[in-house]
Amino acid sequence: MKIENYYDRIDQYHTGELSDNDSKNFERELNSNEELRQAEELYRLSLNVLDYGVEENLRKDLKNWAAEGKDTAKGGRIISLRSMIVVLSAAASVLLLIFFAAPYFMPQPSPSELFATYYQTPEASNLRGGSVPQNAINAAKKALAEESYADAVEDLAKIPSGDPLYIEAQFYLGHAMIGLNNLPAAKNAFELVAASTEVKFQEKGEWNYLLVCLKADQWNDICEAKLTTIAQDADHSFSAQAKELLKKMK
Repeated sequence: MKIENYYDRIDQYHTGELSDNDSKNFERELNSNEELRQAEELYRLSLNVLDYGVEENLRKDLKNWAAEGKDTAKGGRIISLRSMIVVLSAAASVLLLIFFAAPYFMPQPSPSELFATYYQTPEASNLRGGSVPQNAINAAKKALAEESYADAVEDLAKIPSGDPLYIEAQFYLGHAMIGLNNLPAAKNAFELVAASTEVKFQEKGEWNYLLVCLKADQWNDICEAKLTTIAQDADHSFSAQAKELLKKMK
């Protein structure tokens, strides 16, 4: 397919130089002639390139030169406007290729970068008062907000494993251990939360467990399978984030 074979009619159609009858005939042929349709699409793409890459006065000059049957470019070379359109059409195709292919050539983010993108510290809000374990939770959350991670660990250690708030305590303990860069302890805490039936924290435990595995550079097929399961579960609190993370890791 050569755009030169159709350029005059395509250009006349887009510039309004065709009569109403000729315009209708052109549109009918456009619907039935695949080669003409492709040439017309390339023509429009070339105009888009012109819009971005050529100043208004140069575009006017190109039209004037086309009317005269020649085009003077840098260095005194003589080229036709048809040739210019063909070149610009090719350039437009290259631009489209670069636009759509760019994500595949971008460097994959490091595990630490991915962790930093998706990890969130717990909010020190919704504090409740009352029992000793609850007071310990509140103190730990306050310490976390102040980045006093060792104090948070000390407060959370006051909550025994049989206490109703133990799973919540382990959730905050995992975050405190991340702050202390004790990733094995953080991983253990979140794994315990993920294995629980505590609705408020179970899914958070699953997600943060995977993030710690990522940060600790301990990602494996089991982690990949768990992340895929979360991504495919539309009801999971972190389904959207899991889908994004999967794409970035490919």
